[in-house]
Amino acid sequence: MGLPMALVDIEQALNGRWRQFEDAVDMVRVQDPPVESWPDLREAGFLPKPQVVMWRAEALDSEEKYLAALSGKDRYDIRAAYRKAAEAELRVSAESLSVPLLDEFLELYERQVSGMRNGWAVAVQQRPQILAEAETYRVVTVRSGGALVGACLNQDLPAHDEMRARFSAVTAGLRADSLTRVLYAETVREARGRGRRWATLGRDINLYGHVVKAGLFSFKARLGFVPVPGQLVEPGSGSHQADRVVRFEELDDPTLLLSYAPRPAGEAESVAAPLQLNVYTTSEALDVRPFRAPGLSATTVRCVSRS
Repeated sequence: MGLPMALVDIEQALNGRWRQFEDAVDMVRVQDPPVESWPDLREAGFLPKPQVVMWRAEALDSEEKYLAALSGKDRYDIRAAYRKAAEAELRVSAESLSVPLLDEFLELYERQVSGMRNGWAVAVQQRPQILAEAETYRVVTVRSGGALVGACLNQDLPAHDEMRARFSAVTAGLRADSLTRVLYAETVREARGRGRRWATLGRDINLYGHVVKAGLFSFKARLGFVPVPGQLVEPGSGSHQADRVVRFEELDDPTLLLSYAPRPAGEAESVAAPLQLNVYTTSEALDVRPFRAPGLSATTVRCVSRS
């Protein structure tokens, strides 16, 4: 996806030989490091992390309880998004997935992805798989007249006790009005209506600053969703990696990643350890408040030299 990266083994990471690549890559990675190597890798600046994270929130038994768990500002933003949609006479509904609806969505989705610097049209690639499981989907749609201006493909997964937002898209003109907040709030409502414990916002690549952006991290967190390792929700979902950011050519400044928090002395490393947020930046005075998120053990700023 256009990200310059060096893959090194544990020995190269620990003895510093990885530095021969630091002028040519944005990131250095150790792939699938064994758990027992994590303390040493962390000491050398390589952060053990899950490859993917899942964002999930408890649907709870009422909308009032869900909203009460958010900050006052975040509650206001959700209500304001609904108000703006009503003022624009947009129609919000839930529909079964059909071939015409999926193709209508994919047209909207492709337009959105095409405007991204490193856009990846995953839903287009997965069209056959989505249609093969069409009966498990419930689509939140927003229409202006007859035109689809926003949609979220939600998959009902009873075995996981969740309603999962797989893909979403909105028109560029309505993005500023936070229409996506309406889509995801409706996903929570769909989960509650079906008696599911969890509403989830799908899996993200655990690197916010390339294909997915730092703003997406903040957006999901402000809706009350908590990032957890993908493997804890779906065993076998993604691998483990130990990453170190070394420059910002293709990566954004700042770039975020979630790593496993170090364990106390005498306690074994574990994939069940809490996650901590790492903010890579060239700024020594970066305000990290926009990157707050529930469920994190800590937030650490890691400065990268401009050179």
